[in-house]
Order: sequence, then structure tokens, then C-alpha cells
Amino acid sequence: MKDDRRVVIFLVCIGIATSFWFLNALNKDYKVELSFPVKYTNLPKNKNLANEPPSSFILEVNAHGFSILRHKLSLAFSPLVFNVNQFTGKIMENSDRSGFAIPSRRFIDPISDQISNELRINHIWPDTLYFSFDKIIETKVKVKPNIELSFKKQHFLNSEARTRPDSVTVSGPKSILDTLQFVYTKFQTYKEVDQTIQRNVSLEESDLFDFKPKRVVLNIPVEEYTEKQLEIPITIAGRPDSIKINLFPAKTRLTFTTGLTSYNEILANDFEASVSYADILKNPERLVVSLTRQPANIQGLNIATTEVEYLIEK
Repeated sequence: MKDDRRVVIFLVCIGIATSFWFLNALNKDYKVELSFPVKYTNLPKNKNLANEPPSSFILEVNAHGFSILRHKLSLAFSPLVFNVNQFTGKIMENSDRSGFAIPSRRFIDPISDQISNELRINHIWPDTLYFSFDKIIETKVKVKPNIELSFKKQHFLNSEARTRPDSVTVSGPKSILDTLQFVYTKFQTYKEVDQTIQRNVSLEESDLFDFKPKRVVLNIPVEEYTEKQLEIPITIAGRPDSIKINLFPAKTRLTFTTGLTSYNEILANDFEASVSYADILKNPERLVVSLTRQPANIQGLNIATTEVEYLIEK
């Protein structure tokens, strides 16, 4: 029992001595490095921050051991607020300047005001902050429908799907906006379509751009189609007037499908089938027939005659 008491007394003495040493040590000044998160505010107007400045600063500070311990035991430091416009001033707002470098020594005092006066800042890393800005501009950009379609039997897309308006005003960073060719609608799927679709739809969202308006009217013209046949003459492209050439056959039959509303409007003279006089000079046995003109609102065009024979009259 006496030995156990001696051990306890010894340990208590060690603990008291350690506590006094620790308290004495904490009462001294130390130089340490502390990491603080950073929040960037008040960016120049009409400018976009194009790079990513450091998310934290390393501060070399002098402080009493008690102050250092108290800060290190805290769960997290409050973010240091870095007022960008305070250091770039009006120079960035009123010019096309795209970059700015700020030495750390310029913002020691503003940062000191945000942290405990028990910490005296000696140095800040990084020693220079770099900001790259991109000018915010506005421009008109075409809207492109982003859709997937399937149709009921004997129905098809009569013409290209469009939006109203067909363009929107887009504002965003100049370097990226200069390369933007289209703005897309939010993806939509329409199945077993058998009539024209008209919907008010949103534009595809973007973190980089702002759209005016943010919604457009999507129009998908769909109609029932039917088959039609026409017979048209085959012409000879480039034939001199002084030379007479007979083709066999001299006409060809076209088969195609078209919408019911266009059926009576599509005529034979909307098409042109021809052979080339330049090919005749090569003296082939047969000439290849090419379809050189056709209307846009048809599908599945088939030409019955792809080659013809010919006779040159002398």
C-alpha cells in the first residue's frame, strides 16, 4: 500500500510540474503558420472571374502560445473576406484589361482587421494573387431544338422543327460566348407523333450564360403523308444547239412521298433529271441520269430510270 501511495504522489508531482512547464511555454511568443479559408467578394462590374484564385491563405504569424493554441483548437476559422474591387478599383471596370496581380503585402492590414489582434501577421502565402477577368458581353444566338421523335405510321416531319423566337439574347464571358454557335432547348422526347406539336419549353441551363428570354415556343410540323408519282423529261446538260441527240427512254418516272397538304402543289416542273453532254463526248454505251432539282418537302424519292441509251443525229 505504501508503494502505491508513493507512485500516486510521484505521478501527481510529475503532472503538476508538466502543467507549470506547459503554462510557462504557452506564455512565450511563437512564430507559426496558420491556414485560413478565403471568400472573394465585390468583383468588378461587367467582368467574370476566369481563373480560380487560391481557396485559402497561409499566414505566418507571431503570437502567444495561448492564442495559438486557442486558434488551433477551434473547429474552423471564419473565411477571410477578400474585397477584389478594393484592390483593383475602377481600373478593371472601365477598361478591357484582362488580368491583375496583387502583392500580398498590400492586404496584410485588411486581413489583420478580420482576425484576432492577438495574431501579428509577418507574411502571407501566396505572396502574389493573380486575377484573370473576362468581359461580360451580350449577343444574339440561334436556338436549336434538342428533340427525339418517333412517328405513327404514314406520318413524318413536314419541315424543320423551329422555335419562336428563333434567336435569344445571351450574356456571358466574351472568350466563351464568341465560340457559342447555338443555344439548345431542354431535351424533349415525343413518341408516336401524328400531329403538329407546339410547346412552351425552357432553354438548356448554363452556369456560364444568362438567356433573355429563358423560354421559347417549340414548333414541330407533322402531317400524314401519301405516295405520288410523276413523269418528267430527261434533258441533256451542256448540249450545243447545233447537235441533236435522242435519248431512249426520253422520260423517267419519279415516285416519292409527301404530305397531304402539299400533294397537289408538287408538279413535274419542280424536278429536273438530266444526262451530261460531257459524258457523251467520252462515247459510252449508256448515260447516267442524275436528278439535279427537286422540292424540299418530299421524302423517299425514287427514280425509275437511272441509265439511258442515246443516238446522235447527223
